Amino acid sequence: MSYSLIGKRVRVFLYNAGGQMIGTVEGRVADFAAHVQVAGDTHKDLIFVVDIETPDGDVYKNAVGTEGESWFAVHDVEVIDEDQPRLFAN
Repeated sequence: MSYSLIGKRVRVFLYNAGGQMIGTVEGRVADFAAHVQVAGDTHKDLIFVVDIETPDGDVYKNAVGTEGESWFAVHDVEVIDEDQPRLFAN
């Protein structure tokens, strides 16, 4: 994935520290950063998501308290395509 995500609507899957999914948020991709060091020797491709909406209508705040925007790992994202049915894989 790359800069082709910029401008797309996405659903981001949120996980706790134990790796359990705790929910989703939706927003629009505004930026992309490749191979960012996130911890030790771990690097991930990240996207900056803005206009974040939650399923229950709450205001999403990132770790520093900014509302409606945050960086997320690309592998935790599903592109929302309004013209295609959503596919599920288990």
